[in-house]
Amino acid sequence: MISAIVRDGIDKSVAGGLVGIATAFVQESIEHMIPWMIVSAAVIICDLACGLRKSIIMGEQVRFSRAVRRTMGKMVTYFSFVFMVVMINKASGSRYDIDMYSCLMVCFLEMCSIISNILKPKGIELNIVEAFRLIFGKTLKVDKEDIKEVIKEEKK
Repeated sequence: MISAIVRDGIDKSVAGGLVGIATAFVQESIEHMIPWMIVSAAVIICDLACGLRKSIIMGEQVRFSRAVRRTMGKMVTYFSFVFMVVMINKASGSRYDIDMYSCLMVCFLEMCSIISNILKPKGIELNIVEAFRLIFGKTLKVDKEDIKEVIKEEKK
């Protein structure tokens, strides 16, 4: 009887201690996550604004519900991604800055979309794949003719 009471008390103490540790871990992660979420939201909203501007200039039909739905989908995806990488970074002891590099990658992807939305109405298409080939091929002595593939002007 007494051993059952002691065992129950130990179980509750361990559970209470784990809840405290888990709460502190999540709280630290959320505090670290907030700036990255603000940056992600700002970049996503800029992409929405540039996408709407591009559609209006090019005479495409703009449906508010569709634009907002796509933007909310991006926000959910990117916020989930930020949440995941911040938790991984905290769990690894913040040694590798996984969160910073991952969030900068997300911002880079959105910036490519923003630049594309700005250049598209002017008839300029930015080829990101060729840009990467040029950047990584720079160390391998890329010919100047290869640069022409990075930016293409569309014929109207």
